[in-house]
Amino acid sequence: MSIKILMPALSPTMTEGNLSKWLVKEGDKVSSGDVIAEIETDKATMEIESADEGTVTKLLIKEGTESVPVNSPIAVLDGEDKEKDDIKNTDDFIKTEEKINNNEEISKEKILYQTSNKNIKTVNEDKLSNNQIKASPIVKKIAKEDGINLDNIKGSGPNGRIIMKDLNITNKFNQKTNDNYYSPSSIRKVIAKRTTETKQNVPHFYLSIESNTDKLIEMRKKINENLNEKISINDILVKALAQAQSLNPATNVSWSNGRIIQYESIDVSIAVALKEGLITPIIKNADQKGLVEISIEIKQLVKKANKGSLLPEEYNGGTISISNLGMFGITEFSAIINPPQSSILAVGAIRKVPSVENEAVVITNKLKSTLSADHRVLDGAVAAKLLKDFNDIIEDPFDLWLMSNDMKII
Repeated sequence: MSIKILMPALSPTMTEGNLSKWLVKEGDKVSSGDVIAEIETDKATMEIESADEGTVTKLLIKEGTESVPVNSPIAVLDGEDKEKDDIKNTDDFIKTEEKINNNEEISKEKILYQTSNKNIKTVNEDKLSNNQIKASPIVKKIAKEDGINLDNIKGSGPNGRIIMKDLNITNKFNQKTNDNYYSPSSIRKVIAKRTTETKQNVPHFYLSIESNTDKLIEMRKKINENLNEKISINDILVKALAQAQSLNPATNVSWSNGRIIQYESIDVSIAVALKEGLITPIIKNADQKGLVEISIEIKQLVKKANKGSLLPEEYNGGTISISNLGMFGITEFSAIINPPQSSILAVGAIRKVPSVENEAVVITNKLKSTLSADHRVLDGAVAAKLLKDFNDIIEDPFDLWLMSNDMKII
């Protein structure tokens, strides 16, 4: 009896994924636990394992196929001859597209895969007949308007279909700029969708504060002189933000379908820039961890993020976020809230600036931070108290070090 391998759900919110690479081929024997493919989700590329053992009869989905629905068959183990005939065309799929509305821009193409346990019919919509070309509607539209001959263009889409990237030409959308169009990564698509929805639906308000970091810089210097594990300014800021939120439990909330969720733990999400986009690995229970512990954990998470090997539980969730662009010389900025959280702290670079102390002008190190808050659950005074406590902690950070469970006298 044949066994169908299905596209797994690698996170609670995952509805589809991209099949990046097959690690087996037809005819290979696999055992339970063997890694058989790499799947690209909205946040990372992950390996999937076979839950059964048998011989790979058919790979139903080609490498590089995008938007494969969760729980749809992607391969078959131990298929019989009759079943092979029934599934031989399952790597064909139905590709539907948004309709063209007069002169409006055409929406992105959506791929819908159809499979069944019995016979799967091959889609005939795009077959060549006389002057008919196998090409997507947007390609045909551009070709007609710009006088492009599609006869000699080799398509890279399903069954040789010509898609936008195959044109590789300057079309009416970029004639003046000579720009190139390319498909965004899964992460970029999710960022585009979530930031648009968040900015439109979440009523942001912003609070900024400038902090003196002279003591923070001095404390970090002493810590790093006495410890093998070097900590960064960002490590201290993560701990300070977690500690500030522990002092303000009213900020450890989020809005969900007309109700307010009050979180028990304090989990700080850290914005990490990748080539494909942004990801936010989480330091869980950050208020209860020491600076060295946080520093080690951040390094490990950033390394995994850059390799695309973060597990869903390592980036899904979080109760507050921090985004630090100080290393790029950015002195001040505002960030978009990371849903479903209710706030995010944007941190700039530390700068040496002249300040007046005891009627004398001195040079001090200053840091600007801006809190973006969701007005549905946080009022101005509540959010301001959180930011003020964060400021007080980093201006006098020795208590933060005293509260670290990995403290060492310095």
